[in-house]
Amino acid sequence: MRYIYDNSYEGLLSAVYEVFAFCDKNAEIVAARDLAGPSLYETRETPTDEAHASSVSDWLEHLGPNVSGAFYIAWLSREDGIDDLILAVMRIAKKHKCDPFALRQYRQVCELDGARRRVGNEAHRMLQFVRFVKLEERVYAADIRTDYDVLQLIGEHFHRRFRDVAFMIRDVERRRAILSNPKEWYIAELPDYNPPIKGDDKYEQLWREYFKTIAIEQRVNLRLQQQFVPKKYRSTMTEFQSDEPA
Repeated sequence: MRYIYDNSYEGLLSAVYEVFAFCDKNAEIVAARDLAGPSLYETRETPTDEAHASSVSDWLEHLGPNVSGAFYIAWLSREDGIDDLILAVMRIAKKHKCDPFALRQYRQVCELDGARRRVGNEAHRMLQFVRFVKLEERVYAADIRTDYDVLQLIGEHFHRRFRDVAFMIRDVERRRAILSNPKEWYIAELPDYNPPIKGDDKYEQLWREYFKTIAIEQRVNLRLQQQFVPKKYRSTMTEFQSDEPA
């Protein structure tokens, strides 16, 4: 049986609940957005059920303090086959009744933990690489382009750090954004068209001057620079933008 869920993490957990409830040993789990035409498999559309999702989440919490979060972070990778990989590792957890990430003898555990690490590493990089543009007094915006969906992982950090201003961090590829004000922050869907952020040129120039100041020309190491700041992130980083007018 192929269980189809609504693309949300709660939907995935609801599908896991049904797989376990039906004792379906041959189950596959697929997000609705990953469906590619008709399938030869018998399918079941699994509705998102908050009670079922909470039941699975609570079970994961009992396995260890970081287990539930590890599954969620790995899911954010949205890599091919991640849903079935999560189900496989949850089966291992159910069999051994312990933190599955400690069971390194299983290939599926190592693969899922690898996805978790990749997402976590990129989220950590974004804490350093986000560059805000000042739109007006006490209002800022930034764009990011990432391999993984990390907005949920970085939102609280920036909200706490910039609690006294309003800001937006746009995920350009996924058309979603963190919206934060002094009281709260949340993630919202963006329209299909999102114009480039145009802000205070003086604020952007400060970043460029800072970058030039700390860079000693005779000691520039481009290979090391790329290691610490990969080129794929530079299009949204102020200090890598040209001083020349567009």
